[in-house]
Amino acid sequence: MSSNPRSLVALTLLLVVGAGCFGLVDDGGPARPAVDGDAAVESYESIDGVHAVVETTITHGNTTEHRASEVWLRPATGAVREEIREPASREGNVVVANGSQLWVYNESRAVVRTQSYERGQGDAVRMDTFLRQVFDAVAASDDETVASPPTVGMGPAPSVPVDGETGAEVRNATTRVENYTATYEGRETVAGRETHVVALAPTGDVPTVASDLRIRYYLDAERYFPVKVAQSMTVNGEEFRIVTEYSDVEFDADVPDSRFRFDPPEEASVVDLDESQETFETRAAAAANVSMTIPDPDVPAGYELYRVGLLRGEITTVTVFYRNDAGNVLYVSKHSEPRSTGSAEGVTVDVDGTEGRYVATDSLGSVVWACAGDRQYAVVSVDGSLSRSTLVAVARSTGCR
Repeated sequence: MSSNPRSLVALTLLLVVGAGCFGLVDDGGPARPAVDGDAAVESYESIDGVHAVVETTITHGNTTEHRASEVWLRPATGAVREEIREPASREGNVVVANGSQLWVYNESRAVVRTQSYERGQGDAVRMDTFLRQVFDAVAASDDETVASPPTVGMGPAPSVPVDGETGAEVRNATTRVENYTATYEGRETVAGRETHVVALAPTGDVPTVASDLRIRYYLDAERYFPVKVAQSMTVNGEEFRIVTEYSDVEFDADVPDSRFRFDPPEEASVVDLDESQETFETRAAAAANVSMTIPDPDVPAGYELYRVGLLRGEITTVTVFYRNDAGNVLYVSKHSEPRSTGSAEGVTVDVDGTEGRYVATDSLGSVVWACAGDRQYAVVSVDGSLSRSTLVAVARSTGCR
């Protein structure tokens, strides 16, 4: 349940779908289901409702992380409710989407974030698009290229360590890949259910961390719901594996509309992200609308300020964006409280007497540090074109002001 909110959202449910009956194609490859994309979509969207337990196991070297949720879904509309059971640190959290609105409730912080469903989905690939591409290709005895793995559901994606001198992390390695080849790999029994197996593998030039990335979808042979999704890749010479499995699955479950509404608890603060995000053309205009001072760093030659973003919530964030003639983007963010940045594995750097962390991935470079009063800062080169020393220099000029 990927993704951007992909930045607000956390455990991606990766719901893929399909449909149809069995047929054999004797071409030396796996037996293929005799369905096309339209039949796949029709069968999946005919599911009135799904109730299941979803468990995700993440293994990397000697480290294993387990996540578990109870979920209710309506495939045709994209409606979903996820109630977190594990880990203990997230137990009681709830994610609800009903096709028009998204709610993310953090019980421990007593905060509800809400926004439009469309904005929460971001650029997520629609299930019907994926199914038509893949199963039309299967019917033609061919492979198909897709833009990215299909995702439905909301929640934080697992972090994937990136090989390299920084030991950095990226939120989700699948976002670093532009195209995948989808291949039908035959049938397999999973938890007593007959499934079709569809595999995605990167196409063309891909980042090192994703060079052997493979994602397999095990689709129920009758309803083509994903009873299992497995991701694997090699990270720092070790296998990194994410396996999501659905159990106690009820198809056509009688799921009431009330499951896809969320009434915030009386004690919870509600943050409307659609209303709490503002953009200003100048630093002065932003300063008139927030009590925090606006970062004013020394930036590399050629970079000019082009907007200032303000996000209000339980954490207030001010972000100053810069851009050069080549379209490269640099931004400096200031947060009223510490927030998770995925930077724990980075390299220690000195930011004007304060310890910071430098993190680099295939698509960005950043320096993150905290100051007295719990303020946290980040300097980020979006395309990764600026060196570590340049970003540290920008961070030092920002300081703790």
